Amino acid sequence: PLSNPSVQRVQAALRSAGSTAGVIALAETARSAQEAADSIGCPLGAIVKSLVFTVRGQPIMALVAGDRRCN
Repeated sequence: PLSNPSVQRVQAALRSAGSTAGVIALAETARSAQEAADSIGCPLGAIVKSLVFTVRGQPIMALVAGDRRCN
């Protein structure tokens, strides 16, 4: 998955922005923020959930910390 062209573009954008962040591939599927946090050994709040809603016919994306709820 890390050799996927889309992933490569994201990694290149991170580097060009001076970020030290990187993309990783998990060995198993993480179906929840808690599973993702457990799989990489970080606090739940360090995970970001991306939630997509449709509001008045328009897609809206909310980025929410793993230990928070979106209302």
